[in-house]
Parts: sequence; C-alpha cells; structure tokens
Amino acid sequence: MMAVLVGGWMSGQLLHQGNFVAAQSAFETVALPQLPVGVDQAVFNRPVARFDPNRPSELVIINRTGLPLEYGFTDPRRAVFEFPPEETLRLSNYRIPNCMAINTPMLAPVQYLVSVDPMNVITVEVRLVNDVSGDHCLDLQATGAIFVN
Repeated sequence: MMAVLVGGWMSGQLLHQGNFVAAQSAFETVALPQLPVGVDQAVFNRPVARFDPNRPSELVIINRTGLPLEYGFTDPRRAVFEFPPEETLRLSNYRIPNCMAINTPMLAPVQYLVSVDPMNVITVEVRLVNDVSGDHCLDLQATGAIFVN
C-alpha cells in the first residue's frame, strides 16, 4: 500500500475506488511516429514512377554494382536468375501486378533508380549503396504505380 501511495504522491494523481487506492501515471501517452526519423511521411506512400498498364511495357535493368545480380519475380514462377556486372537486362513478358526482387548474391545493399520513358520502358539502374537496408523489391502495380520496397 505504501508503494502505491508514494507513486500517487509523486505523480500527483490517485484513483480511489472503494477500499483500493491506485496510482495513475502523470505521463501522457504519445503516439509513436509511423516511420523512422528522416523519412518524410508525405512522400513515403507515393510511387517512385508510373507506367501505363494498358500498353505493352518493357523492363530494363542496368547493373551498375560491379557485382553479379540475382533477380526474380514473385509471381508463380518464382525462379531466380543471375546476370553479370555492368550488363543490361531487357524483359517484356511479365505479369502485372508483380514484384521483382533484385539483389546481389552476397546481399550487399543496393539502390534502385527508376524511370519510365514515353515508350513505356521502365528503366531500373541498380547501384551499391552505403546503407544497411537498401532496396529489395520493385513493386509493379495494376494501377501503373511503381513502388520500391
């Protein structure tokens, strides 16, 4: 009982219910930020680029890592392929929506620089990055939005 009274005295608030006295914290509950520090909430949910899902598209991956890359779609095929450093890969027969994982076999962190030209060519330049997380998946959505996860 003494600990409860001391706690109540320190916080300045006591709750009385019948024969029981309970301390209530003087601290307010504050919601935690939804994203890590340094990530702008306003742009986090925006796509990095857009393509026209109603037209044929081509996906061009440029390997600028100096290392071989592994890639694969998360659709039912789930096959993993590899291509050498400083090479360019062109794909045109893929399902939408889909997510393409692009990584180094050693899991060195990479960054995707994504652009889409007027011919509906989605270009992804893959570079090494000095960041522990890096990019892992190119998310091509049915709406034409492209997200990097």
